[in-house]
Amino acid sequence: MKNQNDLIVMIVAAVICLGVGLGFFFTKRQVQALQPPAPVVTSPAKPQEGAVNFANSLPGGSNNSGSEGGAGGPANFGAKGN
Repeated sequence: MKNQNDLIVMIVAAVICLGVGLGFFFTKRQVQALQPPAPVVTSPAKPQEGAVNFANSLPGGSNNSGSEGGAGGPANFGAKGN
């Protein structure tokens, strides 16, 4: 080292590096343990008695409503004889 200023600068730089390093070390985040996921229910569903209506078609599919209107045309809302 050439003179006393270089020694002072090197000592100050070392102290600052040591302080920053210790600050990073002591303020690091703690690792958190994750909770295991809840078990998936695989038992078959049991519907309430009388609450389910089983059918082979969609509701209202047999009354032919709305079939006479073309794409973008007026819809027939179930009025017969048009």
